[in-house]
Amino acid sequence: MTSSRTGPTPFGYKRKSGRLVFSPDEAPVRLRIFELFAEHERRQVVCTILNAEGYRTRSGALFTSTTLTRLLTDDIVLGNEEVEALVPEELWKRCKTILEAQKGKGGPPPRKVANLFSGILHCGCGFKMYVPSGSRKYVCGECRTKIAKDDLEDIFHAQLDSYPLPADLKAGGQRLSEKWTSFSFEQKRKLVEAITKRIEVADKKVTCFFYLV
Repeated sequence: MTSSRTGPTPFGYKRKSGRLVFSPDEAPVRLRIFELFAEHERRQVVCTILNAEGYRTRSGALFTSTTLTRLLTDDIVLGNEEVEALVPEELWKRCKTILEAQKGKGGPPPRKVANLFSGILHCGCGFKMYVPSGSRKYVCGECRTKIAKDDLEDIFHAQLDSYPLPADLKAGGQRLSEKWTSFSFEQKRKLVEAITKRIEVADKKVTCFFYLV
C-alpha cells in the first residue's frame, strides 16, 4: 500500500500535524471519480463528466484519462493505520477489475454485483452508499449514515405487492412477496433492477424512498 509519510500529498487528502486527513474540497471529487467509473466503465466518459461539472485537478488542469488511471489505481484511498479510507473497498475493487479487464481484453468485464442494492442505493445527502469489506451495513461515504443490509431488504420485501410489476414478473397468481425468500440472489437482483431505479435513505431513522423504473 502507498506510504502516507513521504512524497506528494495524494489528491483527496491534505497533511495536518504530519498525518493525512480528508481535503474538504478534493475528497468528494475523488470518491465521485470511483463512482462514475464503476457506473460508466470508460475513463474518457468520466473525464468529460467531471470537466463539464467544473471539477479540475489540483493544478487547475482538466482531468485526462492518464490522470484518472493514476487516481483509480493508487490504493492509499483504502486507508491504513495512519489514513482513513476515502473509498469503500468494494467500490475500489470493482474499478480495479474493470481496469485490468480493459488492459487485457480491450473491454470491461461482465458486471458482478456483490450486494443486492449496489449502485442503486443513495443517501439523502446525495452520495451513493456501499458495503465496506466485512460489514453488514451500507454506509454513506460522505455523512456516514448507515443502514443494515437485512433491514433494507426487509423494507423492500414488504413493499413488493404495492409495485406495478410487469406481467412477466408476476408469479403465476401467487403474491411475489410470498416467493421472495425462495429466490436466489441473482433472481432478487434482476427483480430489483427491473422495477427500481433508485432507493434513497432519507435519514438515520431508516426512512426509504423507492423510485420505480
